[in-house]
Amino acid sequence: MATVSFRDETPTGRPLGEWRPTGRPDRMTVRALIRRRGGEQAAHPIDWERAFLTNGFFLLVGDRQADSLDEEVDLTTTPTLIFIKLVALAGG
Repeated sequence: MATVSFRDETPTGRPLGEWRPTGRPDRMTVRALIRRRGGEQAAHPIDWERAFLTNGFFLLVGDRQADSLDEEVDLTTTPTLIFIKLVALAGG
């Protein structure tokens, strides 16, 4: 089982938080990763799948952006997953 870090960042790259989930398989879909991420913030419920589909945030898997909930991620070769929340511009 590989060690993977989940990290939240702002669009400018400022880190907001990081954690290392335990008890997970070596491969997971983006959907499962998002559900795992959503479970970390149960105090602030968000429909994370909908937010992903409507570009409320995006997920960097290694050096590229995930583009499908059904995409499978090999966690043995991707040590860091970065969740970047996008913020709407005022007046736009």
